[in-house]
Amino acid sequence: MATAQEKTKFEASPTRILAEYVSSLSYTGLPAEVIAHIKLCLIDTLGCALFGSTLPWGKIVTDFAKEMGSGKGALIWGDGAEVPSTSAPLANGTLVHSFELDDLHRVGVIHPGAETIPAADALVRPAGSVDGKQFLTAVVAGYEVGCRVAMTGGASQLRRGFHPSATSGTFAAGAAAAKILRLKPNETLHALGIAGTQAAGLMAAQQASMVKRMHPGRSAQAGVYGALLAAKDFTGIENILEAPYGGFCSTFCDNPNLSHLTDRLGERFETLNVGFKSYPCCGSNHTSIDALKKILREHPEVGPENVKKIRIRATRATKLHVGWPYQPNSMTTAQMNLLYCVAILLHDREFFVDQVTEESIRRPDVLKTTKKIDVIEDAQFEAMGDEGRHGVSLEVELSDGTRYKETVLHAKGSDKYPMTREEVLQKFRLLSSRVLSPSRVDKLQDTLFNLEKLEDARWLGELLRP
Repeated sequence: MATAQEKTKFEASPTRILAEYVSSLSYTGLPAEVIAHIKLCLIDTLGCALFGSTLPWGKIVTDFAKEMGSGKGALIWGDGAEVPSTSAPLANGTLVHSFELDDLHRVGVIHPGAETIPAADALVRPAGSVDGKQFLTAVVAGYEVGCRVAMTGGASQLRRGFHPSATSGTFAAGAAAAKILRLKPNETLHALGIAGTQAAGLMAAQQASMVKRMHPGRSAQAGVYGALLAAKDFTGIENILEAPYGGFCSTFCDNPNLSHLTDRLGERFETLNVGFKSYPCCGSNHTSIDALKKILREHPEVGPENVKKIRIRATRATKLHVGWPYQPNSMTTAQMNLLYCVAILLHDREFFVDQVTEESIRRPDVLKTTKKIDVIEDAQFEAMGDEGRHGVSLEVELSDGTRYKETVLHAKGSDKYPMTREEVLQKFRLLSSRVLSPSRVDKLQDTLFNLEKLEDARWLGELLRP
């Protein structure tokens, strides 16, 4: 714990308050519901990573990390190779985000698991003795800091063209890495100041590239760099979040709300507002998928052959982010594009991993249907602020003039409409079974649910070997 003099010093700015919070956070200070939810976050994240290890871009980054050098550090999930702690988070963070299935904080528009958990795991071996309780505490620290930073202006970052997981995510990773290394408050301050200045990631990557998958990996790596350098007395930007010129919030966000950084810190846990994805696509598409699925359930006669038009009213951020004309350039493009996701759901009446393949994204019938879909900016959702961030009103017009309309504000899996524990586990088992045997899946699941009993957190990496 910090001395009284140190506490007075750390009350000076939001960045310092967050650094003090991370340094002093203890497992005993975490509410039971937070511990239960972060375990589900770990389960969901690692399932996503294992599935990601089977994908072409996951394999490329894994091979690249191994080419950068081997040796004492951390294990690459789904592969088992040990590489330096500065290389593993690049690979593992990329694997988590490899198929748009990783967890999501709705207001901050950030995928905290992809940055936080790889950063924490990367330093378990260098840190020495880290047990399950310490690992859980570090992960919560990362989620809390990353989500709060993202809340200052995640949607405005998207409008500007930045990817919040690549920018705000550096703070999630830096906080988790600092906690694993047991850094003191001032060291943690500099870890955040080093991690945050590496923030970078442009949303043009969502069109015809693999590199968007890598954004959280780079964030995780930035956090590890920050903690390791701070431990050597390398200094960062001490007021990185609140600096009026060149600070993170003033540079990346429109009208940032800095109160989110410290409001009821330690009392209100943003970790509890992290949801899970039901569909392998951008979170901005999920409410439209839910709306169309409801129409298809209630009106089975609706199909691609008799749909004349689909109109989706949404926020400007949603239109810019996912509502652009679809071209089958890559699987990333398809997963980020609202028109594609709605079109293939109309055809297949389902949307999961089998709906996003090199073949499906180029189907002529689906391409034809995307031309019938309009995304329209609607002021009613803009006026709702954070509550309307992902809100949509979806209308299906049939050839005979019949119209069906559904309005959805919060997607299945979000904090407002959460997936059940059983649904999260079903998703985990579907994804992880692509790599691990049934017995290993059982062992991994049981270990994660009882992580506070684990004496050595290095065992997690071992369980993720194929």
